[in-house]
Amino acid sequence: MKNFFKFTIIVGTTAILGVYPLLMNVGFLRVQPLQAQPTSTNQASSFSLPTPNGAYKVGTTAYYLVDSSRKETYSSEIYDLQTQKLTTNPLPTNRRELMVYVWYPAVSKSSAKTAPYVDEGFALATAEGFGANFGVSPDKFTQLVTQIIQTNAIPKAPIANATKRYPVVIFSPGFGSTPKFYSTQFEQLASHGYVVVAINPTYEAPILFPNGRIITQSSIFNFSSASKAEIDSTFNQAVSIRSKDVSFVLNELNRINVKDSQGIFTGRLDLNRVGIFGHSLGGDTAIEAMWRERRLKAGINMDGGSYGELLSSKNNKSLNRPFLVMSHDGADKALQLFYQRQKTNAYTLTLKGSKHNTFIDLGLILPAFKAHSITQTKSQIEQVIGSIEPQRAANIISVYTLAFFNQYLQGKNETILTKPSPNYPEVLIESRINY
Repeated sequence: MKNFFKFTIIVGTTAILGVYPLLMNVGFLRVQPLQAQPTSTNQASSFSLPTPNGAYKVGTTAYYLVDSSRKETYSSEIYDLQTQKLTTNPLPTNRRELMVYVWYPAVSKSSAKTAPYVDEGFALATAEGFGANFGVSPDKFTQLVTQIIQTNAIPKAPIANATKRYPVVIFSPGFGSTPKFYSTQFEQLASHGYVVVAINPTYEAPILFPNGRIITQSSIFNFSSASKAEIDSTFNQAVSIRSKDVSFVLNELNRINVKDSQGIFTGRLDLNRVGIFGHSLGGDTAIEAMWRERRLKAGINMDGGSYGELLSSKNNKSLNRPFLVMSHDGADKALQLFYQRQKTNAYTLTLKGSKHNTFIDLGLILPAFKAHSITQTKSQIEQVIGSIEPQRAANIISVYTLAFFNQYLQGKNETILTKPSPNYPEVLIESRINY
């Protein structure tokens, strides 16, 4: 039995094709050691993400956090990266563990080495499923995302401006995906003066912890024989857990702002200006977290569904802080109904020619895989990223995301949010402004 398969998640009333790997039978997790492979002389040896256009360089770092107040809900097999084996050793803790990735405004030398696109743990654990979706072998997938695809972010670069305090935006990814697959959006925001804090939802997607443990996906997400009610219950629980992760991370950011063990963010975070955004299940998380967490001032749902208590059909409550709903072309009405019941400044944006996975980097990094494809047929990734050109889509998404947070975290007047822009005819936008 294969460990990965392409699956369909029911979101609201629309079936959305997922390209995320779902780990099954985790006792048979196939993970191969990372081996460097020679690159053909007629193929590019590197591939770069789009260069962000803000005034700042971009730095990146990560934090391993443990919420001692919460017992872990999920479980799965643990793969040891050092021994290349599934481990039978007991977990170091039964508390909720998280990896949090951060992108921030930085200063750095142009010759500084950039961070790998995806960490080795996620790449190894998902290589079979993602490799097939991209049309490459598992080994080639691992090599491409850990060695060939270049980011713009410098690990642990000094933060820019010695006294400036930066607004913070928290991010929650789609189900089964690493936050690293949204790096283009994060780098763009960081280059414009934001600290982006992306939370990896442990046990939903494979994650590498600092001690070499790869936490795999929990078997609770094996939906091969699940009913719709069971799927709904599982994802509603996931949104609840994620929203608690957000509150915990906000507490940890307070601690880091007082004294950062890495020496980067001490006194540099403006925690009175914090927003949140997310894609798919992460978009639902953004809504749920804003409803429960007063410290979040504004939020964006990027093509989410209808999971979480506030999005429940039985719940008619609304948010009382600004919110933007982004949707793919032809999305169902769940988020539209949510937008209509908001009593504060709210916006809804539809991107023509987009699909659910347009909001991920997949289309941007696709050329790197096509150069190494083992098949001449159209890859599964190409079929799920929409007809809009990926670079164009990424630019539009970044422009509106930045405008929204600029308005509500920095007090700038962004007219692009309230009327159509001739520069972006692909965008349909509406607003409900509470003057």
